[in-house]
Amino acid sequence: MRTLQLQEAEDILYGACIYGTGGGGSLSEGLEIIKNIYRNGKEIKLIALEDVKDHWLVASPYYVGSVAPPSDEIVQKLKGLKPVKENVSTIATRILQKNLREEIKCICATELGGNTAWAMEVAASLDIPLVDADPAGRAVPDLAQTTFNIFDVSIAPFALANRYGDTLVVETAASHDRAEAIARTFATISGNYSGICDHPVKGEKFRTSVIEGTISKAQAVGRAMRLANEDGVNPIETITLAGDGKILFKGTVSEASWEEVRGFIEGTINIKSDNLKDEMSVWFRNENMTARIADKIVSIIPELIIILDYQTGKPLLNPSCKAGMEVAVLSFPAPTIWETDKGLSIFGPEYIGMEKKDYLNLKIINGMGK
Repeated sequence: MRTLQLQEAEDILYGACIYGTGGGGSLSEGLEIIKNIYRNGKEIKLIALEDVKDHWLVASPYYVGSVAPPSDEIVQKLKGLKPVKENVSTIATRILQKNLREEIKCICATELGGNTAWAMEVAASLDIPLVDADPAGRAVPDLAQTTFNIFDVSIAPFALANRYGDTLVVETAASHDRAEAIARTFATISGNYSGICDHPVKGEKFRTSVIEGTISKAQAVGRAMRLANEDGVNPIETITLAGDGKILFKGTVSEASWEEVRGFIEGTINIKSDNLKDEMSVWFRNENMTARIADKIVSIIPELIIILDYQTGKPLLNPSCKAGMEVAVLSFPAPTIWETDKGLSIFGPEYIGMEKKDYLNLKIINGMGK
């Protein structure tokens, strides 16, 4: 186990938001969370997956919601309620511990992205370590898109908390999809924002149900970005190398639009090449789902499609993409667990109404599969 310095924690968050593929939570909000941890004299401890004990209880705190503003009706219903000061994910974790009558011994980030900072905050607040692993290896839009689902780890019991003092413990859920519906409904009536802590699981099962080393990978990518900027070198190739990825496209955003659809943010980002002859279109549902050039798919989930500021290499949250931004589009390989039959059935092309062969054919074209 090692104690992270502020710079290390910030590197992790930058890298995590690169792995966030346009979603996964806000980088700026995450950085502020991390700074507050150290301002308040707390620390973040990172533990290797292999060091998680069999009998330890592990859980995943994060936030669920939408970047879209709440409806006028919800705003009126919440008007006058006094917000709580504590992080809502920390509240949810305390409520889950109370319900289970057992202490949570370490924290697992639910995904890579701004949400990773929420896991850090909960770990620091409870003075327990964060595990160098997660159940996604990237950011994903749906609570069901987790390796816990692949390995039949129950999402329930789970706890929800909002900033107005409401808490809810869901003792059982028929499926991950049902849990998703419950959590998003709670978030919607809470102003499109709530904390959650789920997937309480013993260490013995936990160690075989997550992707190892993802926090360290995020740190390596974030550090590569920072050092390139400090050295005055364009960071795009450095980030690509650190993530074992490839550069798909470079150009300027010509158009970007999105709308809220059933609690998700869906939209398209169009990017013109420097010579104006080619155009890439990236479609997202919270996270980037497909990338096309002239209607030809060049990347599709579960591959990671990443849009970065071309000059700084900083990751862009999809709703923040604006016309005129100079960007690079990268792809990182999918964690191998997502390429299994069950993995693809949970988070593959079929999730967005396409066919599994769209991904398998792309791997063959790119010389990555048979």
